[in-house]
Amino acid sequence: MKKTAKSEIGTAFVVFTSLVVAGFLSPMTTARAQTGLAKEPYPSAPSLASGTWVNSQPTTIAAQKGKVTLLAFWTHQCINCKRTIPYWNDWAKKYGGTDVSVLSVHTPEIPEERKIENVRRFVQTKGIVFPVLTDNDYASWNAYKVDAWPTTILIDKQGRIRGRWVGELNYDNSGQYRQVVAAIEALRKE
Repeated sequence: MKKTAKSEIGTAFVVFTSLVVAGFLSPMTTARAQTGLAKEPYPSAPSLASGTWVNSQPTTIAAQKGKVTLLAFWTHQCINCKRTIPYWNDWAKKYGGTDVSVLSVHTPEIPEERKIENVRRFVQTKGIVFPVLTDNDYASWNAYKVDAWPTTILIDKQGRIRGRWVGELNYDNSGQYRQVVAAIEALRKE
């Protein structure tokens, strides 16, 4: 039986849809940004799992109490992450030394991304200034119930999760990054 490009696309769509419905894939793998401000009662932010701190001294979520914390989940070969990193980096520079901290967790998607030296090289090449923790065993990823790259999580000064954005922060010129900034500024005033 001769396969056509149309039949292969149809088959791929059926397989993808089946995986989403079965819960094996998130529909957010399309990287469409999704906003979610948490509703009360706000869940406590879990501790970060152990890993290698690539470009900073080790820190903890507990050490951020009294600060608004942006926690970014990413991986270095993800194009959606590469498009979001500049926002996180700009905020790390803008808010450095204030009551806002930017931390990140690098959780690999493919085997090549598990190599610490590759993560270090990427961080250095891209001039990433926010702390990067490796999460090769997905412990932090699972603790925060992340299911797509990139994910941006906002934690308030009391250590509670107050917001989550999944996907690029400016996908299709959505301007989601503006909502993150507005949420940061609102949480700073609390």
